Amino acid sequence: GNIILTDGEYRILALLRTHEYEVKNENDGGGVGVDNGDEVKVRVGNVYPVTFATTLSMEKGGAGDDTEVSNDETNDGDADTDTAASKGIVAMNSSEAYNWAKAELVAVHEKALIMNAKQPDDNGGGQGKKGGKKKGGGGKKKTMDDSVALKALLLKPTSGVYHYGPSLIEHCIRSAGLDPVVKLKHDNIDYTLPEASWEDLITSLREEGSRVIENLTSGESGGFILYKPKANDNDEKKKDENNSLLPSNVANTNPHSDKTLLEFQPHLLQQHKEQQCLKYSTFAVATDEFFSHLSSQKVSHRADAAEAAARERLAKIQADQQRRVDGLVKEQERWREGAQLVEAHAEDIDRALGVINSALETGMDWEALEQLVSVEQANENPIALLIHALKLDKDEVVMALPDIDDWDDSDPDSLPPIHHVAVSIKDSAYGNARTMFAQYRASKEKEEKTMEASTVALKAAEAKAKQQLAEAQKQKQRVQVMPQRKVYWFEKFAWFITSDNYLVVAGKDAQQNEQLVKKYLRPGDAYLHAEVHGAATCILRAKRRR
Repeated sequence: GNIILTDGEYRILALLRTHEYEVKNENDGGGVGVDNGDEVKVRVGNVYPVTFATTLSMEKGGAGDDTEVSNDETNDGDADTDTAASKGIVAMNSSEAYNWAKAELVAVHEKALIMNAKQPDDNGGGQGKKGGKKKGGGGKKKTMDDSVALKALLLKPTSGVYHYGPSLIEHCIRSAGLDPVVKLKHDNIDYTLPEASWEDLITSLREEGSRVIENLTSGESGGFILYKPKANDNDEKKKDENNSLLPSNVANTNPHSDKTLLEFQPHLLQQHKEQQCLKYSTFAVATDEFFSHLSSQKVSHRADAAEAAARERLAKIQADQQRRVDGLVKEQERWREGAQLVEAHAEDIDRALGVINSALETGMDWEALEQLVSVEQANENPIALLIHALKLDKDEVVMALPDIDDWDDSDPDSLPPIHHVAVSIKDSAYGNARTMFAQYRASKEKEEKTMEASTVALKAAEAKAKQQLAEAQKQKQRVQVMPQRKVYWFEKFAWFITSDNYLVVAGKDAQQNEQLVKKYLRPGDAYLHAEVHGAATCILRAKRRR
């Protein structure tokens, strides 16, 4: 279930997924120099344990004469279980498979107990509370989980089906109507996955697994590309007024432009049942189609992102300019309404200002003046009721002026709306009104200038956005007219590239074998063949002619 690329010394350069082998036998770790209970990690940078990996299947009952086992404590039932385990779970019945799973879970539980018991010594440097806090920092200690997912349990080498790989194992589990990520423990397997459920699982592993592998081997399974449809929100954006000045997208001739290609598969598994897919005659055609559109899909995504960013920048500029204009309009309305209200209540405002100025001229304290206003308001003095607040530090008084013009007096219970207007105590009511009208005219002139500047800024932003969109659409057009990949001469043969970048070509039939020798074998090339009837002719091509 893995693909590993190594150099000549078996040092791992790249791999499909990292995993580890656990040494469970007692014959010095299977000949790789590791102790019983150790874990051999397979990851980039490590040396791949070739000897251990190839002899791993012989751990159970395959030691031969090198291992002496005492039969005094072994009964016939255990011998039968070991024999079935050596063949794998597909050779077991439901009872044997259940017992195997429970034994694996018990081993995981015991290992978790040992690891959790060792952890305070490793992290804390001692068993005392002080030692634990000094190195561990008093944090929460991590404990090893003793639960195992069903899919992970079947990926263990002792299952006998670990070579299926995670995708095929998940397919078989789902075909049996089970959850591949269900958590199993030694004390919950009785009701989480009872013995009766293992019969369907074993049947699925035996029949579905064999069928899929046979189809892959024969090449009759075809090829599939899984995809998800793109969210088509560009059409809605084109209808917006903000984007009406921008050029529309060019017609897309790419047949997969409305899809996001996710992965390619040689077989549709149960976990892919809900996904949309494209079907091809062979897996090779599907693989070639996927990778031929992968680079263009990335370029198209970058062009879409640039296009969306240009539209978003333009929309932000338009919104910012509109917000400024709206603010100036509100300010104009405030100055105009304030001036009109001051003119309408000029006589009452002058009386209030006269009382306040007279009190200040007599040397009355500000707090005493506020108390006086409060007392008069309590006595319902109509002039005092017009005063909302005193801002004597700014030489202003906030007046609460009723707007009689907007008052619907048909309802006797309704009251006119009240507007708070700040007036200067150093000027008369009409003087304050003149000042407010002057502020209104200045704000109106400022609005006109802002509109002119906004028009210029919007035109510049639209021009830049058009340029960016044109570049993005040109990039899309270049992707659409991109020629198909050149097919190399060796692709009709079986071929691969070594880790040292050498090309290895092999014939698929007798005609191709003869063609390789007569047409493509050059001086300096290595000719490889096996003493087996029907073996393919292999040529390791030299990097240069000799």
